[in-house]
Amino acid sequence: MKALVLAAGLGTRFKSKRPKVVHRILGKPMVWYVVSTLRQAGIQDIGVVVGYKAEEVRDVLGDEVTYLHQRDPKGGTGDAVLSAMEFWKDHEGYLLVVNGDSPLILPETVRNLQRFVHMVEEYEGVKISCAVLTTFLSDPTGYGRVIKEEGTDRILRIVEERDATPEERAVREVNAGLYAFFAPHLKEVLPEVGPSEATGEIYLTEVVSLMTSRGMEVRSFMATDPTEALGVNTRWDLSIAENVLRLRIIRFWSDRGVTFHLPETVWLDPDVTLGEEVEIEPDVTLKGKTKVGPGVRIGRGSYVENASIGEGVTVLPYSVVIGATVEPGATVGPFSHIREGTVVGQKAEIGAFVEVKRSRIGSGVKAKHLAYIGDAEVGEGANIGAGVVTANYDGKKKHKTFIGKGTFVGSNSLLIAPVSLGDESYVAGGSVITKDVPEGALAVSRSPMRLFEGKGRKKLKD
Repeated sequence: MKALVLAAGLGTRFKSKRPKVVHRILGKPMVWYVVSTLRQAGIQDIGVVVGYKAEEVRDVLGDEVTYLHQRDPKGGTGDAVLSAMEFWKDHEGYLLVVNGDSPLILPETVRNLQRFVHMVEEYEGVKISCAVLTTFLSDPTGYGRVIKEEGTDRILRIVEERDATPEERAVREVNAGLYAFFAPHLKEVLPEVGPSEATGEIYLTEVVSLMTSRGMEVRSFMATDPTEALGVNTRWDLSIAENVLRLRIIRFWSDRGVTFHLPETVWLDPDVTLGEEVEIEPDVTLKGKTKVGPGVRIGRGSYVENASIGEGVTVLPYSVVIGATVEPGATVGPFSHIREGTVVGQKAEIGAFVEVKRSRIGSGVKAKHLAYIGDAEVGEGANIGAGVVTANYDGKKKHKTFIGKGTFVGSNSLLIAPVSLGDESYVAGGSVITKDVPEGALAVSRSPMRLFEGKGRKKLKD
């Protein structure tokens, strides 16, 4: 089976200068979901009809699909399929046609639709010319109504709402925007569809009426989930579709052993992977290609993007981890900021208001309070006191700081890079370190304290 994605429209109701299908849902372009669904359903030969700002659609989909150009993006869905005839005219099987703004269609529905057309041919001896995905909606306003032969799944015609009679508008079965056409029959009928008198567009739905008038078999196939029929025509539709997809992803991982507290508040991108026994608290955001290992707990309000979180890690509330690796058993937070290029070693503890950037933090390291560690290597078992800063930038270049194994860096110390602290060295609190400290040495660098009797009281009274 081939598939054709219609992605050439202007999307005037979307009120955007960009093609509607490139607008993002959970970090991915809308059309990405459509193409991904087709691939998951086993369809690899995919054509995409482009028109308005075609280069933007190409940029998001890459070179793994075939592009066809519709010269008039206002020509309608039928014109879009005609514009792509070079892609399917010699195909002797089925052509799946789907709108690029239908991101909620499920792979299992596409697979079942393929099975359906083949089973009808095998068991009934009938060649289906067109199978239309349909569903029932309690409020079908805005959707094309599916008019069927009474008591059967044979479709007689699809009527757009504006053209429907009151009786037809009362029909709750609607067109979900996915068709499986037997390509030779479509090739025979589609060129005969004329433009609408009202809009001048060529509607693909008119193919159904022409096929039935010629005695061809047109059947309905029920969607797995009614939400599959929800297309994205407005920004509000985009918000609804995003929420549906977000909850589907959360449900997927819930079924695989992940606990979500208040799932309606959790953001989860489609490329995120989660291990068993993961626990996600409210207001958490997991984005990009984040990988979360088994037994991880991510606290309320935390933000994790393109990160690797190892088994048994605890991310305490309101922490940010971006482009970093947190190895098994470590603890991050609360209110920590772990930046790109950082590796936090096993069982390390990065605490409240600690920021780490492009650094390697060894196993068992403790940096529990109010520190900045940038461009550093911290050996295993080291202790970084409150208020410690690695001054890594001299105004022109970034320099590295090396902190040895088991080293103690006292509170409020300033390490001016490039500098190296040997294993098991000790930096007294409040020191400014500008030279290397040998292994096992004690470094103290403070201005002498001076006392002026009675001056303090006088200052307070002035």
